[in-house]
Amino acid sequence: MVSAQILLGDDAETVLDADSLRLVTCGRRTDIPLAVIQEARTDGGREVVIVLTDGAMHRAHGGNATATTAFVTALTAALPEQRDPAGSARVTITALDQPEKHKLAARYRRRVAIAGALSLAYLAYTIWVGATRGSDVLIVIAGALPLVIGLLMLSIAVDDTLIHLALKRRGITVFATFDFRTKKDGAAWYKYTDTEGVEHNHRGRNRGPRTRVTYDPKEP
Repeated sequence: MVSAQILLGDDAETVLDADSLRLVTCGRRTDIPLAVIQEARTDGGREVVIVLTDGAMHRAHGGNATATTAFVTALTAALPEQRDPAGSARVTITALDQPEKHKLAARYRRRVAIAGALSLAYLAYTIWVGATRGSDVLIVIAGALPLVIGLLMLSIAVDDTLIHLALKRRGITVFATFDFRTKKDGAAWYKYTDTEGVEHNHRGRNRGPRTRVTYDPKEP
């Protein structure tokens, strides 16, 4: 069975549960029983249109077309044969407190600023040494170490960026369940099933019995 999917949009998420659809934004939560959903459709873009049995419509937004299409497919397959004509009468809307802004962005901005300041300081030092002491071979050798470290960090950053762009463009988010923990390093392993029905394992920190995983359908 394919793992429950989560459609992540801009400041919103749509979760497909066993018998309901949950739309959560920064201001409210909307719970829609699957029995009152007539159909779900998308034009291949980032928006999902959910039509209820009474004709009312709800819209959900995803981060990319691949995730949106997969979500519509999963939602359509989960709809029951018998529908409830009550439609909007069974929809529950709950107001939510406004969450605080996530602080990770500021943390990364500080890291970039510190790395940039250190790089400029090292560059200034290198220029000063070259101007005052000439092309000393020992200085060249000593400068090779930070150069290697810098290239290594650059390669890691490029790799992380490529992964981030791939997930941003076509990543699919699902729930993963805890599987086991390795005794050597204490890492937690989770398992999830992709849209093709293939089970995969994900290694990470312990986040409880269930966590969220975003995977690339081309390399799940």
